[in-house]
Parts: sequence; C-alpha cells; structure tokens
Amino acid sequence: MLLCVFLFSYYRGYFHSDSSVRNLLAQEMHETGSFFPQDWNYVNKDLMVVFPHLLVWGLLFFFDNSYTLFAVAGVVTGLLVLGSGWWFTSLLGATLGQRLLSLAVLAGGVSTTFAEDMFGQAAYGVLLALTCLMIMLSWRSMASVSRGRPVWWILLFTLTTLVTWSNPQRAAASYVLPLYCGLAAYLWGDGWKDRLLAMRPVIVMTIAGFILGSVISFWSLGHVNNNAGAGAARWLDFNGMTRNALQAIHGLMGLLGALPVVNGDVISRSGIYAALRLIAGLIVLVLIACKVVQLCSNQAPRARYIGGAVAGLALCFLFLQVTTTVPDMNNPLVSARYLTPALVLGLMVLFCTPLKQASWFETMMVVGLGVLLASNSIVRINPNSLIHPGWKNLQREELVDELKSMGLRYGYASYWNAGALTVLGRNELKVRQILIPKGLPLPMRHLSSNRWYEPEAWKGETFLLLTDAEVSAVDWSTLTRYVGQPVREATVQGMHVFVFKDNLSGNLPGWGIRLHGPQRIWAVPDGMKTVGRWIEAEGALQARLGESGFLQFGPYMQLGRGRYRASFDVSGKTEGGKPAVATVDVVAGGGTQTLGAMAVVANDQSSYVIEFSLSQPVQNLELRVICNGEGIVNYKGVTLSPIP
Repeated sequence: MLLCVFLFSYYRGYFHSDSSVRNLLAQEMHETGSFFPQDWNYVNKDLMVVFPHLLVWGLLFFFDNSYTLFAVAGVVTGLLVLGSGWWFTSLLGATLGQRLLSLAVLAGGVSTTFAEDMFGQAAYGVLLALTCLMIMLSWRSMASVSRGRPVWWILLFTLTTLVTWSNPQRAAASYVLPLYCGLAAYLWGDGWKDRLLAMRPVIVMTIAGFILGSVISFWSLGHVNNNAGAGAARWLDFNGMTRNALQAIHGLMGLLGALPVVNGDVISRSGIYAALRLIAGLIVLVLIACKVVQLCSNQAPRARYIGGAVAGLALCFLFLQVTTTVPDMNNPLVSARYLTPALVLGLMVLFCTPLKQASWFETMMVVGLGVLLASNSIVRINPNSLIHPGWKNLQREELVDELKSMGLRYGYASYWNAGALTVLGRNELKVRQILIPKGLPLPMRHLSSNRWYEPEAWKGETFLLLTDAEVSAVDWSTLTRYVGQPVREATVQGMHVFVFKDNLSGNLPGWGIRLHGPQRIWAVPDGMKTVGRWIEAEGALQARLGESGFLQFGPYMQLGRGRYRASFDVSGKTEGGKPAVATVDVVAGGGTQTLGAMAVVANDQSSYVIEFSLSQPVQNLELRVICNGEGIVNYKGVTLSPIP
C-alpha cells in the first residue's frame, strides 16, 4: 500500500527526466516497432535489456503514455524487488518476524535518496533484484538435490546472458564478481573438494552466459547509437581518492537518512529525531561491517557464501567509488546510488542474522534500528517523510497546463525540464532536451532519439522553454538569423517561453542527421574558434598575419550515410611569397578521421568546395578553418549540401 501511495501520488512531485526515460524509450520502441530503436542514443554501452521500460512498452499497446503507466510499472518493479529480497532472506536462517522487518525497512524507503534509487527511478532497485536472483539461482544450482537441478542451471545461464547482454561491464562488477567472491568463500575450509563438484555447474553456466551475453552485446552495440558517460572511468590521484573516501561515507549516511538538515534546530522534536537518525546511521554501518565479517568467517558454507557475495559487491563498488572518476562527488548523495544495492544487502544481513544466541541488548538494538529505518516515510517530524509537503510540485503541473492552454504541443528545453514535462503532459505536450553550448541550441543526444530533432518530427509552431540563465546564454542575433524572430513570448511559472512559427530543427545547424537540403552555418562573433575577431562591416571572422589556430571548428554534428558537399566561404591575402594561408577540412572523431581537405591560397578565390562520402553515420562532424599565420584569412560561413 505504501509503495502504491509513493509512486502514484508523492513521487509525481519528485519525478524527473532521468525517471522519464522509462516512458520515453518505451514510446520510441512502440512507435518504431523495434526492441532497439535505430535512432535512440544509449549511454555507457547500457542496452537496458532488463529494465522497467519493458513493462511500459507492453502497456502502450492498450493505453496512452502517461505518468500513470510509469507508476504502474514502478509498482510491478517494486514488487519484484521486494520479492527477490524476500527470497534472498531465506538463506539467512532468520525468523519470519525478522524477514518481515527487513522487508519493512526496504519498503519503508529509509530516506528520500534511497526511495528514489530503489522504487522511483528504480534503476538500482532492478540491480538489487537481479543480484539477489543471481545469488539465489546459483545457490539452488549447488544445493538442490532433486531432479530439477538442470532447471536451475538453465535459469542461471539465461539470467547471466541477459544481464551481460544489457551491459557486460556492469554485469561483471554487479553480478559475476560478487558471485565468485561468494563461491570462493563457500569453497574455503575442509571438504572443499565436494563443494567444488557442486560448484562446477554454476561456474560453467555463468562463464558460458557471460561469454554469450558479451558477444550479443558487442553485436547489438554495432547496430545502435552509444554515447560515453560515467562508464569512461579514469583513475584519481591520491588526494582525489582521499576526498572520495570521505564523501563515500557522506553518501552512505545520506542513503540511511542519517544527515540532519543543515541549520536545523537541535533542541526540538525534529532535532532530537535527527540526532537519533545520525547515531543510528553510524551504528548501522558498523554493525553491517561486523555482520558481514562474521558471515565470511562462519563455519557453515552457506553463511560464508552469503558473506562473500555481499562483501564482494560492497568492496567492488567502494573501490570504484573511492579510486575512480565514476562517481561525481560534487554531489555525494546522488553518487551514493552506486552503493545502494550493497547497502540493502547489508541491511538484510543485519536484520536477518539469527538472534537466538544474541543478548537482550543486541536484540533490542537491532529491532529498534529496524523500526527506526522502516518508519522513515510516516514520521511527521522527519523532513523527508512522504507526508511532508516538499514532495508536491504543483508549479510544474501548472506549467504543463499553461503550455497546453497556449496551444503549444512541441518544444525544446534543458534536460531536467524536458522529459519529465513530456510524460506529465501525457505525451500531448512533447518537450525535447537541448544544450546551449555556444549561443545556439543543439540537441542533447543523451538518452534521446535522433528522430525528435528531425524537421518532420513536428510541423508548425515550436517553442523554447528557458530559465533566466539560459536566456542569457542564447546568442539571439544569430538565432534569429537562422529561424527568425519569435512570434510570441510569455513567462510561465518562472520560465520564459519563446514561440517560433516553424520547427527550429528545420533551420538550425547540427540538428537533423538526415540532410534534406543545403544548410548554411554562418560565421558568428562568439563562434567556436581559437583565433580571430569579428569584422562587423564584412560579416566575417578575420585572422590576422601571425595568428595561427582555428578560425572555425565544430559544430560537432551527427550526419548519416551519403555523399555531401561542403562549400567554405573563405578567402586569404598575404604580402609574402607563400600562397597558402590556411586549410579547410572536414573531419570526424575529434580530427582522427579526415574526410577531405584543401589549402586556402592568397588570391581572388573565395569559395572552396570539399566533396566527401560517408559509408557509416558519424558523430561530431567538424567543418574547420585552420590558419597558419602566413596571411590574413576572412571566413563568412560554410554551406553543407547533400549530393543526389
């Protein structure tokens, strides 16, 4: 019941664009009829083969896309998470009451961040469920003595293949490595040869599943668009590791809801409650570590198996959290999401460890901690409780209604103001995510579809929905040169709305990957360059004698297969004997792939044409003008055209 209230009511105010991907990807799959939509931009090689968007996809055959579908899929996902957690606790030898307490802690949300990770966006709830299933299927494959053992082997092989197909890197870190740590602990001790025989099917099935899943994933990635993100990890220096270690503790305390509100009153009911949560959070972390160590050193192979798996998962992600750039520690509470599955397993171990030989004090402390965490969502003096009005966001609902009342149906906004509004608007209002890097809006191809930015995606009026800072970031003189003046302007719920008579994607450079006709990219005063200055009288960028560098680079556009012509409006002058003053070229891959190049000479020529072909779509296409400092170079723009 609490899970339904959370998802159908309270989370609606917290709902954001990361969460909306569940509905947006499902809609793309439904409209294209493809499990892996060709135009969708995946991130970090994560194909999301096993993810809640599949539930929304199925519902779209019967219902229109909306937040309600998100909530329904969330409830089903939440029940799967709770069910897999319940199955996991069966290995711990706990009483029914202890297992119910651990489930109540999980269902209670623990904290705002915890509830978001597990049941809201739910990405890490799915990871937890899959981790529990891997542990349980492996145990059943080893411990079952019935004729049904091959069924457990097949299920384990299938699950390993699916999670690896989704993302081999994540599968290795989240499922396979912890499992093998558990198997190593299980094997340790006398009688290891008999246990090794029992382990062999698990080892064979997981290795075979991982290899097959990796092959399928590699093949699938060759047929979709993938963008790098947090998965492109880098090592930190020692100072960075030290900082991350402290911030990891910060994040764990935040997940447990153990951080008091800054500047909150200490001597008050809420202040005393915050003190209890702070002390409880510290005790919980210490007790979890102690319980896991006890399990790893236990005489019972099953206990060692559980302890090894939980320790392996926790140590793997703590290592990545502390030593690499994977987490963005500018916000340790958000980055703590990587530790959520390990923390949940630790909580289950803590609350489900048999208490038959425990002292009265230890029993009361464990039960008290469980009740404190489980009651997070219903305690009125807790500022993160579900009954707190901070969960509601009436302003955003009114924003959607007002945009609809203005007759607007298609527009563009920053990432955090795009996807969520689309889902809340029941797909009747579509807002697509953009960036404003150099004064002009560009598509943000991160968990989005290239189809959204094609001219045929919408015919008629489109709008820009901008904050004050984004309005200042736009180069309005250049923007209006491409798309004309806005036909209407309004301020709605603190956001600025600029309405244009046509779809912006039809005229702005770098939007559509399918070029339908000549596209002019004008030289602008604040364009992408390292040398030169703007000459207003000529409407050109000019590099003087002695200036060497890029007079133009970018615009880092995507372009599909085909033959193209790039016509550079550039001229050069020199007083010396060297005729070549610059080079124009067309490159991709950060300059590693040259598609064509020409020298700019100091004569009367003012147009240089490069024809090139693309056998495969490219990302980050650049049309560059590179000055060598040997003369004066004037650049007015470049026209990119398809060749029939």
